[in-house]
Amino acid sequence: MVLIVDDEADAADLLGVLLGLHFPRAAVRVAHGGQAGLDLAIRERPDAAVLDLEMPGLDGEALAFALRAAYLDAAPLLIALSGNVVRLAQIQGNGAFDHHFGKPADVDGLVGVLRALP
Repeated sequence: MVLIVDDEADAADLLGVLLGLHFPRAAVRVAHGGQAGLDLAIRERPDAAVLDLEMPGLDGEALAFALRAAYLDAAPLLIALSGNVVRLAQIQGNGAFDHHFGKPADVDGLVGVLRALP
């Protein structure tokens, strides 16, 4: 399952549709906000999660660390997505995410990363 979490509902839903077209046999789930994403990920473990960094309440970075803590044995592939390139640069190497992408989303890049999943 691929989880997309973004407080911008239209952006999250569109990315969900696009990834669903690229991965028709995979379940793609969308959550509109960090807490909703965490709740969904606890109910159904994602193989990968694309997380917006800047969300009110539980932001993408905190959500990534929460997912790593929830799945100590094998955390999902975690992908940061943000229009804030300064914030993306600040979190590089902090252990929260496996990959970092700017907005607007590089769908081909995301698809490439997700195709590498076992």
